[in-house]
Amino acid sequence: MFILFALLGYLIPATAQSQNFKIDTLQYQGTANNIVNLVILGDGYTKDQLEDYAADSKQFTNYFFSIEPFKQYSSFFNVFAIRTISEESGATHDCKASDCVQGDTDLGKFPKRYNKFARDHAVPVTHPKTIFGSSFDNGGLHRLVVPQKNERIEEVLKTHIPNYTQVVVLVNSPFYGGSGGKWATSTVNFKSNDIAVHEIGHSFAQLADEYWAGNQYAIESVNRSQTADVNAVPWKYWLGKDGVGIYSYGGKGSPSTWFRPHEYCKMQYLLAPFCPVCQEQFVASIKRKSSPFIAVKPILNNVLTLDSVQKFTLRLAKPSPNTFKLIWSLNNETIAQNIDSIYLDPGMLHSGANELKVIIQDTTDLLRNPSYLNYRDSIVWKLNQLQSNALAKPTNRWADTLETCFGGDQVLTVKMPVAGLEYRWYETASGIPIGTGTNVFIRNLSQSKKYHVVAHWKDKTSQQSEILLKTLAKVEKPKDIRIRIDKKKNKVQLTVQEKPDTRYNYIWLNADGSPIYEWDAFNGEYVRPTGANNKLVLDRSMTVRKVYVQKVDKETTCKSDRTEVIF
Repeated sequence: MFILFALLGYLIPATAQSQNFKIDTLQYQGTANNIVNLVILGDGYTKDQLEDYAADSKQFTNYFFSIEPFKQYSSFFNVFAIRTISEESGATHDCKASDCVQGDTDLGKFPKRYNKFARDHAVPVTHPKTIFGSSFDNGGLHRLVVPQKNERIEEVLKTHIPNYTQVVVLVNSPFYGGSGGKWATSTVNFKSNDIAVHEIGHSFAQLADEYWAGNQYAIESVNRSQTADVNAVPWKYWLGKDGVGIYSYGGKGSPSTWFRPHEYCKMQYLLAPFCPVCQEQFVASIKRKSSPFIAVKPILNNVLTLDSVQKFTLRLAKPSPNTFKLIWSLNNETIAQNIDSIYLDPGMLHSGANELKVIIQDTTDLLRNPSYLNYRDSIVWKLNQLQSNALAKPTNRWADTLETCFGGDQVLTVKMPVAGLEYRWYETASGIPIGTGTNVFIRNLSQSKKYHVVAHWKDKTSQQSEILLKTLAKVEKPKDIRIRIDKKKNKVQLTVQEKPDTRYNYIWLNADGSPIYEWDAFNGEYVRPTGANNKLVLDRSMTVRKVYVQKVDKETTCKSDRTEVIF
């Protein structure tokens, strides 16, 4: 019997630890690899309080991405909330810290969520059974809330989201508290969102507190130093920018010998924004823990051999606003910039090994330290060609024929233009060059003509691709305009005197070329024209007035030249 109970005692905890919890996906970028996976865990939430936990985790997430620099770099984050269940609600209060104010608080008299309890609010001694054992009164400070069951946290993460980057533990207690360390921890006090973000500063970016927390925390950091030398302080590249300087922690004792970069930063005051020095560290940490390359096509694992024009595509996590400078290079020669996809022609490759490379530099103003400014993200496709190929014949966007209005303009466009190639356009009959690039403009066309385009790369030239610009029939402008003046109504009626043809209608223009709407006598206002619109009624003017009328082919929308009407 003893052995049986001993085995049961061993198996029951093991079964509990293998429990699966529901995961809420609050933000997802399409992959969980090479990205910051922010995981939220709940402690002290019973099964009946999971909806409270869901609301708390969503509120934290929304707040988190309202704070800079997370707002700008939100596309580098996934956010998952694991609905961990505790047997009992709350957190442990031993009230052994010297600053703990012990006393009973009737929580029934207060709102259920986000109570405005200050640090010195009276708290009852409690020892609830929670999944991670979060407790107050750590390190001699009542507000220092720390999960005690680290192995349990590790086990939940391992079985649910093993590739986590940053963990936030939300503790279901209304009293003020939190901590940094391995797990950023915060209660759901009314200041909880600011507490959690502050604690993430410790866990995610290794930031120091910019208030004096005690001699035990007096260590060098990117935002805390015992030197006041402007040439040696860790934030020297930010001095003089947006309030960054060298400020003492205090006037006496140990605090007077340590320095911080700013007088108003979230690492000192919860309601403040992060100072430029801390924001830079967050951005640098995001870059260390993630990659902007969410997905690429073709995949990078294989050596490629091209036998036709191939598209290469990037799916990127980008800051907002986008501060990326992106360069595509083929065998160390730049062929395109600041675009997410290109076409590559096998005729651009030499026989043997080739490399197509993408380099990304973040030009954000949030970085000043040269070690961060000079950082680059990159990927490389390996290509191996068995032989040298000819350049592919360009493809016209509209095949071999493109119609245009008589006297109008047109644009000739290369379909799927290849990065790095130069496209040269010619009038076919005369051989006269008309322009270079993927788009060329032809003005004032009065007759049908053929044009062609040729691609160039180094010493290679493709076959020409020809297109016919077909000029449509000319729309003759109106010739007979009758002017009738109604002195009683003080109106002028203009009428185009032409044989009715349902294929055409008319548009009227002011002297400056702006359209004139027709007069609706019943409603007493101008409205958009309907029907043939061959009549126009205007207010009579005491001075000479000029308007224009054009005839429009409703099938092609081509217009005639303008006919001037003076009255």
